[in-house]
Amino acid sequence: MTVLIVGAAAVLFIGLRTALLFMGATEGDVPATASIPLPAGSRVVDEEEQCASGGCWSLVSVQPPSGVSPSELSTTLGTEPFARLPGTLWDPRVVNLTSEVQGELLVVRADYWSREAPP
Repeated sequence: MTVLIVGAAAVLFIGLRTALLFMGATEGDVPATASIPLPAGSRVVDEEEQCASGGCWSLVSVQPPSGVSPSELSTTLGTEPFARLPGTLWDPRVVNLTSEVQGELLVVRADYWSREAPP
């Protein structure tokens, strides 16, 4: 009986959290850097949040692991040209990723609002 009550409470909590995330969503929400699946050895050297009409996004400058070029890291992340990462149980919103090579760094843009450009 206790297991059923705890299970029901967990499901209710997750459902309420999901509803609150979507109801309280604003264009100012940006995904956490931790939501970007960077391979081991990658190093985040800068994080910045930017906004314009249509929403906000985070720009994460990443130094690839040793022996990996920024363009190879982009391919690994699937950001050529656009990647959509499924949400998690804690935050079910989809994260959209694009990236641009800037010298020895890969600058990854992460947001909840953009849509893949039509072909």
